Amino acid sequence: MPCIAEVAVERRKALRFDYSIPEEWREAAQVGVRVAIPLQGKTAKGVIVALKESSQFENLLPITELLSPTSELSAAQWRLAGWMARYYATPLELVLRLFIPAPIRQDVKSRKGKEETLLLEADFFQSLPKTLNPEQKACLDHIKASLQSEKFKVHLIHGITGSGKTEIYLQAIEEARRLGKAALFLVPEISLTSQTLERIRARFQEPVALLHHRRSLGERNAAWRKLASGEISIAIGARSALFAPIPRLGVIILDEEHDSSYKQSEEAPCYHARSVAIMRAHMESATVLLGSATPSLESRYNAEIGKYQLHSLTRRASSATLPTIQIVDMKAAHLRNGGFTHFSDHLLKAIESRIKKGEQTLLFLNRRGHHRLGLCRECQTAIQCPHCDLSLTFHKGEEQLRCHLCGFERSANEYCPSCGSRGTIQCKGFGTEHVERSLHAVFPEVRTLRMDRDTTRKKESHEELFQQFRAHKADVLIGTQMIAKGFHFPSVTLVGILHADASLQIPDFRSSEFLFQLLIQVSGRAGRADLPGEVILQTFLPEHPVILLGKNQDYDAFYTREMEERKLFGYPPFTHLIKCLFSSKKSEKALEAAEWTWRKIQELSTPALQILPVGPSGHPKIKDLFRFQFLIKAKERKECERVSLFLSSLSFPDAYIKVDVDPSSLW
Repeated sequence: MPCIAEVAVERRKALRFDYSIPEEWREAAQVGVRVAIPLQGKTAKGVIVALKESSQFENLLPITELLSPTSELSAAQWRLAGWMARYYATPLELVLRLFIPAPIRQDVKSRKGKEETLLLEADFFQSLPKTLNPEQKACLDHIKASLQSEKFKVHLIHGITGSGKTEIYLQAIEEARRLGKAALFLVPEISLTSQTLERIRARFQEPVALLHHRRSLGERNAAWRKLASGEISIAIGARSALFAPIPRLGVIILDEEHDSSYKQSEEAPCYHARSVAIMRAHMESATVLLGSATPSLESRYNAEIGKYQLHSLTRRASSATLPTIQIVDMKAAHLRNGGFTHFSDHLLKAIESRIKKGEQTLLFLNRRGHHRLGLCRECQTAIQCPHCDLSLTFHKGEEQLRCHLCGFERSANEYCPSCGSRGTIQCKGFGTEHVERSLHAVFPEVRTLRMDRDTTRKKESHEELFQQFRAHKADVLIGTQMIAKGFHFPSVTLVGILHADASLQIPDFRSSEFLFQLLIQVSGRAGRADLPGEVILQTFLPEHPVILLGKNQDYDAFYTREMEERKLFGYPPFTHLIKCLFSSKKSEKALEAAEWTWRKIQELSTPALQILPVGPSGHPKIKDLFRFQFLIKAKERKECERVSLFLSSLSFPDAYIKVDVDPSSLW
């Protein structure tokens, strides 16, 4: 029997050490069991990742205590964790932090919170399955066949906004439960969990687990344990819910599968929930449902070549029709106004009409804050964050300048850090807060709500704003991209899209795709019930092809156009990408590590690899760390995996390397 355990230490850094196993624990000390271990004179915690009979080290310290009676991970989860470590070029001990998250590591006891009381334990009027139209029924029949066969299958449901994708999800879950299988429902934003939970609780008379980082550690621990034991078989959550221990998993649903929020980019492993969900389903013989009105180009391409089964829903499920979309040229609006304005005359008249009729309006602007930057009148220098390469954003409510990368704040009334002048800081640009104040200047009595990262910091804030607007306690909801994702407000008949072309200024190969998806998703919030919907799209580029395709809601034409460009310039899905990012407190150390790695990969290079030059990152400095990067293009996945294996072995004394496989952005 093995007498030595290789233990991954529960730290943010990748650390593994060998420990001897006391004889009385050798039978219980299995791979996946959490243990207490001595480390640097203190007691630390870790998880056993391997058992062996010998070690290259002598005089090993013994394990202090077994913290879990059995492995925290099932055999399928271990296989998935191993695949992620290889695919995303990340040490296994860092991957395990996803499968054994903080609530489990700390064993925090549950304390019921407001959200849990209101939604998880509330009584709902039970809803019956709706009658499906022929397109929906054909789609569901194929999904049921996949579930009944207990064979891995991916279904891409390409349905226009309001086409009834959610009803298909619910009936698929019903079929999975009839077969004794569990269901996992993923949404891209925490703000959507409440709406999704309500729909599932109204349909199924059984407990549901809610998993996302805004819930308390105790609540997450309780949900995790109940899923693992089989006490709960339906789970809802954001991307991290994907790692929950769910036995007999039958179906994984990714609503709004195109959304960039499914991609983890901040820290290793830089995984994409869609890719991991598909691999988990493959390993557990489960069915995957990917739903979107604007599928990612990668998913649509995979359906085209036969990897996924495509289902098209071309009409709205109810009597509702698609909204009319009108483009307004803001150059002409500014000329008529004699200067800058958020609102064209057409949009203001439309808002006024909705207020009078008791209908509701959404105003979308993908910039939060009041002003985008502070500028010194004396030296004309933008007020920069001292820790990041980014101008500070002015927030009127707190009279603060704030960094949207690191959270640094300073008073807007302080001196200029460049020239020392006092009282000379003026603010320019605009954000959602500025739009809200400007709307009140035009309509003093209008009732507004704002949904962005500033107004949704508190635990229950998403739920409260959602309930307030649905209860018609506001005429207008102003927000960033979080209001574009899947919300169903029957009284919304007008959507105003402000400064629609802003994202086209980002130098990234996905910027056109991002804008097109955003236009379609935001437009889809209007006219979802019996009342007709209208969308007013304000732009300075009214003739831009992406704007026109968005107006016409012509996904197929956009897909064809964009795929031609991707193929021409060698971007996904025609190549595989790896972004290597190097950071350090010293600029020269980050650059040195990047250039050394670049040279080493050149030695591994083959004709199937293209290695782009080293350069500053899109944000060259964040949180006092200087950043350099380079990009690797691989024609074949096996080439990508070969490079990833090399990259995962690298470490530098004065620099940090982050490997981003399949990056969502080149910034």
